Amino acid sequence: MNILLISLLLLSTALSAEEVQLLDTITVTGGQEAIESLSGSAHYVDEESLNTYDYTDVQQVLTQVPGVYIRTEDGFGLRPNIGIRGAAAERSQKITLMEDGILIAPAPYSAPAAYYFPNVSRMQAVEVFKGPVAIAYGPHTVGGAINLVTKPVPLERTGEVSLGFGSDGFQKQEVLFGDVAQQWSYLLEALNYQSDGFKDLDVGGDTGFERQDFNLKLNWDSDMQARFEQSLQIKLGYADEQSDETYLGLSDADFALNPNRRYSASQLDQFNSDHQQFHVLHQLYLSEDTVIISKLYHNQFSRSWNKLDGFFHPTEPCVIQNSSGREVNQCPSIADILGNTNREEYLRLLRGESDSLGNFADTLDITNFDRNFVSQGIEVSGQYFWRHGQVEHESTLGLRFHRDEVERLHTPKGYLVSGSALVFDGVARTAATDNEATTDAIAFFVQDKLQWEAWSINLGLRVEDIETDFMDELDADNNATAQETVTLLGAGVFYQWHERLGWLFGIHQGFSPVVPGPGATAESEESVNVEYGVRLNWQDQHNLELIGFFSDYSNLVGRCRVSDSSCEPGETFNGGAVEVAGVEMTGLYQGHWRALKMPVSFSYTYTESAFQENFQSNFSQWGTVLIGDEMPYLPEHLLRVDWGLVGDRWDLQLAAKYTGEMREQAGQGTIETTPFTEAYTVLDFSAHYYWQPHWTFQLGIDNVTDKQEIVSRRPFGARPNKPRTVMVGVNYQL
Repeated sequence: MNILLISLLLLSTALSAEEVQLLDTITVTGGQEAIESLSGSAHYVDEESLNTYDYTDVQQVLTQVPGVYIRTEDGFGLRPNIGIRGAAAERSQKITLMEDGILIAPAPYSAPAAYYFPNVSRMQAVEVFKGPVAIAYGPHTVGGAINLVTKPVPLERTGEVSLGFGSDGFQKQEVLFGDVAQQWSYLLEALNYQSDGFKDLDVGGDTGFERQDFNLKLNWDSDMQARFEQSLQIKLGYADEQSDETYLGLSDADFALNPNRRYSASQLDQFNSDHQQFHVLHQLYLSEDTVIISKLYHNQFSRSWNKLDGFFHPTEPCVIQNSSGREVNQCPSIADILGNTNREEYLRLLRGESDSLGNFADTLDITNFDRNFVSQGIEVSGQYFWRHGQVEHESTLGLRFHRDEVERLHTPKGYLVSGSALVFDGVARTAATDNEATTDAIAFFVQDKLQWEAWSINLGLRVEDIETDFMDELDADNNATAQETVTLLGAGVFYQWHERLGWLFGIHQGFSPVVPGPGATAESEESVNVEYGVRLNWQDQHNLELIGFFSDYSNLVGRCRVSDSSCEPGETFNGGAVEVAGVEMTGLYQGHWRALKMPVSFSYTYTESAFQENFQSNFSQWGTVLIGDEMPYLPEHLLRVDWGLVGDRWDLQLAAKYTGEMREQAGQGTIETTPFTEAYTVLDFSAHYYWQPHWTFQLGIDNVTDKQEIVSRRPFGARPNKPRTVMVGVNYQL
């Protein structure tokens, strides 16, 4: 209540307005039409686009958006790796993730790696916004933010049933129903999708997954005669997953023989999780030009990932001190084994081709990575529409109190290989990791959108006060507390130079906080980001957007994960100054062929990067870095082209997606001199038949040519993209 009173007091000093625009509290961009005059780059993937290919993998959805980089891992997008404009794609931890404008990562400050990601199948739209627009939605503002927009509560009785079946035992069932009763309305949703998996375990067994998602939205609107118009929405959600997924990939030689093989050493690997959310959204219209928005949220996520983590070594000392004085494990890592032909004895154990003998490092370390996350907070913002002379203002003031935490308990067990089976060695081992990290953050932001004749100007200020605490139950010397206050500024300008042509320019300060960790000494990531470009619209549904961007990182940050054997998980590294520059281009042409519509669209990204300092790092993606080295997992070229043919009751769509070659470690010059992935192209096809008003039938084929390449060697070894997958579906709407 105190927050609400403060907001009312601050807003009461503003002047009255002559015109009113009601705030859309769920979307950030305001939709596709609003983007055309937005003073910053943003992209809105609407419901029609989501339904075209009916992707369950949000990474495939985002190939439509320029400036977004994907690192494929499991082929299904269960744990996406998404980066924006140079921000690292590693577990999407350098971007702000939201659902309906509310932070949705497991612990956005304490542990931002997105081991939970909302199912895109239940979304109405996906928003990606970059540049100064992102400054209002921290904590991560270096690259941009993604907002997943759920289906709205209906204004009348609504019902829908969707069923899908496909290759490798794929199934998807989705049911939703909503209704209205006077001032109340609701929406119930249930989603289940699963697959047997496309990989073949050497010893047989499951390599697939099953996900379930249940959601309820309850909405109340004030009476028409009420003094103040207001609405209240409560959202409850539960989601769970069981997947037989692994970090273990293949050696390049084995990949060439069968990219879909899985070694027997991963037969016990399994990921289990559940996610619960409680969101409350309240809107209060004090007048025609003043609205107060209050958001209360509580997200809880638990996961247990039992997976192969390496080898125990009973005879030689594995733990030594590195150059910084920290203890690291020097036993052969799985990544080293898969990439080094001199490690054949270990590789045979992974394949199950030889048995453990006990006289060398032949005991598999299979660790249960158990983690619990909580993310909760309250946010109050006020929006005021007013006019001063010929200038229209949309002023927003917001305050958020946030707390998140993560508890980690990693318990290793030893297994011996015996006839391709894994047998527990009977040795009781203590926990390898037992710690807790918490963050309390207060964020304040002010934003003013000005409209004057052909000019649209966006000014933003964000202040973050962050306090972190890390407690290690195994080593008190690792305990650490930290406090940081940062002030970020941003400004964007759009000028409608001609009815069909507009120019934009924006600059803002980027920031990504350091997560609390063992004796953390790294500083937060900071950057200055500039964008500039042109928007061209002619005729109906014909447009072109060309935007250049430049990100000047004064302090790049890398975060060690379990797959990085040369550093301790959670440890952070500073990479110093880095420059990232590029060009983003999107276009849409609505053509015709005889009596048919023929839409053609494309999205293209060109990117270049260079480290500005020499340094030595234990972080596997950097290693020894020289001035001029390029960043890893940033392809120089990304391209997607969509072509469609639309009749009265049917449509056909074809998408061609090209990903250029990528370095897997910092380097320069000929890319073959460092570990890299080759360029590859994937074709997707979709067809719909609309039978009567209520029925839709769909055929989808992902990866039509069945071309598979090494798309990543992280976490451990070569990993393929998904093979050809066929899906048929039917949808019925009331």
